[in-house]
Amino acid sequence: MSEKRFLNFIFIEGLLLLILGLCVLILPKLTSLTFGVMLSSAFIAYGLYKVILSIINRNYILNILWSIIIGLFVLTLGILLLIVPKVSLFWLVALIGVYFILESISSTAFVAQMRTVFNSIACKGFAAMILFLIGLIIILGLPVMSFWAVAILSGIALVIKGIAKIVLSLVNKNNYNI
Repeated sequence: MSEKRFLNFIFIEGLLLLILGLCVLILPKLTSLTFGVMLSSAFIAYGLYKVILSIINRNYILNILWSIIIGLFVLTLGILLLIVPKVSLFWLVALIGVYFILESISSTAFVAQMRTVFNSIACKGFAAMILFLIGLIIILGLPVMSFWAVAILSGIALVIKGIAKIVLSLVNKNNYNI
């Protein structure tokens, strides 16, 4: 696969995350059942995409196992939420916090791997730092963190990650004459 195609996948992933994040931000006060179904659908779609993207781009990703594990974690979380939408709010919030911390570690590994390849990789590093902070805020605020606050933080994290991926793709588009 060429670098052009790899950047196109990054752009599509960023666009998907941006749209999902905006949906979560626009509708934070939905009931927990409806939000659980919406969130599970988003996690299933993103988990499948992340696993497929990792397998397709195995020649470009050094930490492919880590990327597949995160994709499977997100996919499992989505399936769990879909099967049991009234799962304990505490566990749902904890799993979302853990997901953001794992995703920030994966993004940091991506930044370390690609810093010599791509221009403007700092936006991805910044997004990784924000994801880690949001995951930490969610986990540390577990006993009193309300569901709509987690929805807003999740939406913000998805929007920031989506924008970072879109910027990374567009800035490096000229390097490969796409």
